[in-house]
Amino acid sequence: MNLQASLSNLSPIYLNEIEGAELMNRLDQKYLIRRDWIPRLIDECKAHYRVLEVEGLRQSAYINRFIETPEYSSLHAHTRGRNIRFKARIRQYASNSRAFMEVKEKTIHGQTLKSRIEREGALSSNGALTEDEIEFLRLNYGYAGPQLTQTTCGFNRITLVSNEREERITLDTDILFESDSNQDGLGDLAIVEIKQARINRFSPFLIALEAFRFEHTPLGRQTSLSKYVVGTLLLNPNLPTRTYRSVIKRIRKLREQIN
Repeated sequence: MNLQASLSNLSPIYLNEIEGAELMNRLDQKYLIRRDWIPRLIDECKAHYRVLEVEGLRQSAYINRFIETPEYSSLHAHTRGRNIRFKARIRQYASNSRAFMEVKEKTIHGQTLKSRIEREGALSSNGALTEDEIEFLRLNYGYAGPQLTQTTCGFNRITLVSNEREERITLDTDILFESDSNQDGLGDLAIVEIKQARINRFSPFLIALEAFRFEHTPLGRQTSLSKYVVGTLLLNPNLPTRTYRSVIKRIRKLREQIN
């Protein structure tokens, strides 16, 4: 079964049904998987989820432009395994051209707290920071001197919303990082993120993932897998990888195996 056929078997859910009810305070689990697993995963748990549909599309294009300090404070906090850390970005949705500034805080308890504000008017991911956005960063971002970087990440996302619990699944494919003239990506690998108000090991999607655990795959365990960190390290191989060393090695090896 191909991806579009699998998606067509899901009931839709629309933005107006979920806006204002996002999991802004949540626990995340991330997995690196092969893109060609996705149709089977969706088919296995289609009775338990609806798929987000925007403008008639069940797979949406996103562009992230990352925010960082000149000293790479966020990157180093992640690669050093700091329990409390922050990330910031501008995210633009291709489906409706809306753009948001978003800050994520990882707490000492492993929770992800997300804050965001919408960009003014026609500002896209490329527009300079406004005074309100600079103030928003001052109040929510834990490092001094944040700036817009030239590093972007484009990807396509499928969003599944549970019928039974506070849970969302995102499946990101076609992940491509760019900065100035450099370009790199994850090829035929995909990132799955399971977002829950409370960790529930009996999630139908997690159960479906178990079927792949004995295959020659990266699915040994959930993975620290920030797109910002992975993209920055792939584009800048001279930066220290520290706790991300095994992740970067695994990505490079798996891309070669799949290709």
